[in-house]
Amino acid sequence: MTSRWTRARGFALALTAAVTAACSDDLSTANSALPNGATEDIGSTARDEVESALSALTLPSSLDPLGTAQAPTAYSPPCVNPTTPADSDGDGVPDDALYFFTAPPCRFTGWRGGTLEFVGQLRIQDPAPAAAGFGYEGTLTNLLTRFTSADGRIIYDVRRNGTRVLSGSVSSLILSTDLQLIRTFIGKSDAAVDQQWTLTYTPAASLQINAPVPSGSLDIAGTLDWTRATEHYVVTVTTPTPLHYNADCADTVQRIDSGEMRLTGTFNGTDGAVLVRWSECGGEPSFSFDPAE
Repeated sequence: MTSRWTRARGFALALTAAVTAACSDDLSTANSALPNGATEDIGSTARDEVESALSALTLPSSLDPLGTAQAPTAYSPPCVNPTTPADSDGDGVPDDALYFFTAPPCRFTGWRGGTLEFVGQLRIQDPAPAAAGFGYEGTLTNLLTRFTSADGRIIYDVRRNGTRVLSGSVSSLILSTDLQLIRTFIGKSDAAVDQQWTLTYTPAASLQINAPVPSGSLDIAGTLDWTRATEHYVVTVTTPTPLHYNADCADTVQRIDSGEMRLTGTFNGTDGAVLVRWSECGGEPSFSFDPAE
């Protein structure tokens, strides 16, 4: 009897220790993850903002996102037209115009196997309407994007307010972003995200006005301020390995084939970083948490 009791007690203690370790919120190990799925949620939000910023490097791809196609309608009208199309310098950027998105017609196929809808307002101003260039000043007002899966389920919404300012030359583009986001998650509270970062795009070949951007590298630096329920993380955004945009990745929104983004901060009292790593054309990046040593 004593032997059986000793063995049973030993097994119970071992099981208790294993359960305690599995349920712990300690983030000190390399295999740890943030509570409430925050690693994946912060990572996927950062991924979407990178893809959105990539599309924002030209006005046409701001209106028709890279890797998508407008869903056919009975009359197939343009997705959206400017209220005042005057373009004094002929560089494809209107002098000062508003774009009012509705869905349809601003519904796009090819977005991760589902559809992406745009609703809201975008104001575009040419900072130098008398001299052709690559720049614009964009103001987003309640610009909502909605991702719906192939079976018709709403996966998430992102509502953006704020500004994007693009400048550059034939050798590089700089996109400065100051946006406030509200992003939904299935079964969780919405996240409020304050995004302030600068993206520097260096093309592999010289840029041309009114032409799509070629392959090139993306360097991003700035901050994200994340608030969701009891979560509040202020993170520094860097790309220690620049992201590589591959213009030859056809028929997919996933056109970054390598690179790493780090979102570094303090999470539940532990210093570390959410890592977003891209590795292939057409593939999703991986998300992980890397606690500081």
